[in-house]
Amino acid sequence: MQGRNFPIAFLKVVLALALLGGLFYAGWNVYRRLPHDCETLVVAAAAGRAKITVSIVLGNGLSGAALNSPAELYPFDLTAAQHEYQTSSQLGRTFDDFLARRMRGVTPVPAPTDARGRMVVMLGAGSWWLRATAALAGGETLEWRLPLAVSGRDQTVELTLENAYEKTKKF
Repeated sequence: MQGRNFPIAFLKVVLALALLGGLFYAGWNVYRRLPHDCETLVVAAAAGRAKITVSIVLGNGLSGAALNSPAELYPFDLTAAQHEYQTSSQLGRTFDDFLARRMRGVTPVPAPTDARGRMVVMLGAGSWWLRATAALAGGETLEWRLPLAVSGRDQTVELTLENAYEKTKKF
């Protein structure tokens, strides 16, 4: 009776080892393709996409303003982060605190100001987040935090009083 059970037991052990080996191989295959750090992730994501020229200009009504260069563009979906913040229970935590924690390790792409006072940067298609500041006459400062959907052809982003995130004044 024991002689008949030996081949079945041996087959169970072989199949169990094959299953474990297959799981290990699948996990290793996924692991070796992961980026080593966040900077590598940003470079790898941008490398596979076509570059699109994005121009950042000050809109009407801001003629006396000066952009504080450079603006920063992050490969980050701000709209999805806002949705995640609103749907999760973040007791005692502001959105800025939540955003700072989620942005840890994300490297910004600087957009320096050119001779005409506008910013031009080449970006890959996808979701981006623009952060820029401008100094106004009288000590006021405007800050923009805009989600950008970069796709298709060259784009122009106009920074106006209406789409500003915050307006502050120092006394």
